[in-house]
Amino acid sequence: MVIDETSSLPLYRQIAEKIAGEIESGQLPTEARIASERELAERFGISRMTARAAINILVQRGLIVRRNRSRAYVAQPKFYFDLSSLDGLHEQLRKAGVHPGAKIIVAEKLPFEALNPKVVQSLKLAPPDAVFHIVRLRTANGEPIAVEDSYFPERLFPDLLDFHLTDSIYGILKKYFSVEPAGSVQELEISPLEPEWANIMGVPVDLPTLEIRRCAMTADNIPFEYARDIYRGDRIIFTKRSFPE
Repeated sequence: MVIDETSSLPLYRQIAEKIAGEIESGQLPTEARIASERELAERFGISRMTARAAINILVQRGLIVRRNRSRAYVAQPKFYFDLSSLDGLHEQLRKAGVHPGAKIIVAEKLPFEALNPKVVQSLKLAPPDAVFHIVRLRTANGEPIAVEDSYFPERLFPDLLDFHLTDSIYGILKKYFSVEPAGSVQELEISPLEPEWANIMGVPVDLPTLEIRRCAMTADNIPFEYARDIYRGDRIIFTKRSFPE
């Protein structure tokens, strides 16, 4: 690797981009060891602090992972999630050849009085409507990648909590209730990772995350799910398809 002393780009960013290029091209394969701070400092004639800053950028981007504090390795490939698809995370991972998994954190019935205004408004609820509140840790090939915090109207799915909720919930709704998504409204926001979610996923609180607030609707525009999903920004690449009309 050669760095450009005349470039306006800081040295640590130049080094990070060069390593990132080697990873993306396959020159540095998955699990390959990344040069240490000391090795990078000696190679480029820079301080170890500058070398550490370059490595930190790559860790934040999810391209490398630290192990045993001082060692860094090329991370496993990221997972893709298509925001323009009506398929849930379970189905998208399955189609990509990735094993989807889920762990139930919360599965409860909540009365109307316990609901926040956003849930009530999104699902068009009124007393005495109740909802099923389901929180799940989502995994891909056994790796935690998201937390889903979902609400489903009881009047549409009266015995939902009796099903095996570690399976695809959308699959359950389609098979047993003849309900499937025909459209959705989504709000996307970069958000700090709350300590509760960080603890559930087993990741540091400073991890970059994308929060997606979603209301899913049937073909008759009946809202059947309101969800707040927290996705790991270091392990997922979000895509969206658009075509000319």
